[in-house]
Amino acid sequence: MHRALELPGDVDLSDFSWFLHKRGIPHKITEESGKQVLWTASTEESDIVVNLYQQWRSGALELSMAPARRGLNAGRILRQIPWRQMPVTALFIVACLLVALITQGGDDWQTTAWFSFVPFDVANGYVYFGSFTLGLEHGQYWRVLSPILLHFGLTHLAFNMLGLYIFGSRLEQFQGSWHLLAIILFTAVVSNLAQYFWGGDVAVFGGFSGVVYGLMGYCMAREKVDSHWQFGLPAMYYGVMLAWLVIGFTGVLGSIGFGNMANAAHAGGLLAGALLGAVAGILFKEKH
Repeated sequence: MHRALELPGDVDLSDFSWFLHKRGIPHKITEESGKQVLWTASTEESDIVVNLYQQWRSGALELSMAPARRGLNAGRILRQIPWRQMPVTALFIVACLLVALITQGGDDWQTTAWFSFVPFDVANGYVYFGSFTLGLEHGQYWRVLSPILLHFGLTHLAFNMLGLYIFGSRLEQFQGSWHLLAIILFTAVVSNLAQYFWGGDVAVFGGFSGVVYGLMGYCMAREKVDSHWQFGLPAMYYGVMLAWLVIGFTGVLGSIGFGNMANAAHAGGLLAGALLGAVAGILFKEKH
């Protein structure tokens, strides 16, 4: 690359860069210590660019306005999603976002205690845990479901919501909203129970990932049992999530800063979803 121009950082080169692009002159603009540097592929092109720039600045060359740059427009992307066709998926995404907001991503232990599987109190800097049966005795039956709404950090929330959208929206499209709701509720209870009884000594856990694995397990099993049902999901999705499940059980992720994984919830959700998918495939196979 050849250094053609070095200009102050406040010079707007948008129109000039667009002009060079239309003329077929490859180039790039970088920033160095508050200055802009325009690079070209050869010395000949550098000479042309310098000459054209001088003409432009002297007024001898008139440039057309560059079109507006199209960056990532999150609002436009969200508006294009057919939310009305996937109300259950949208409902749980909104619920998880709201819970993440009011619990401050799990940092506010007072509000996090409302959604935990095991009831606990925070007083004088200490956490006092109850038991699952104690919660049931006090009529707190929502705790068998509510941990799926808890998320600890933005990355945790983002990955789970992406998984919910990928699998949930596809299932809701093919199976209907009530069917999806039943799968979510069943896999939520199973994954939470699995994490509580077989997940080790982690008293506070949460996340939608156990349900996401349940939705994936349903898709995999349903497609295997009933070839008429193909959800159109790339095999890569299944492969990556199964690999992530296996890696989670090795403990490597915790040692490199990913935190404790709810491996029992993932495995429990996967098995519960696969069971539902297999049963549905068998029961409804003859109807095609």
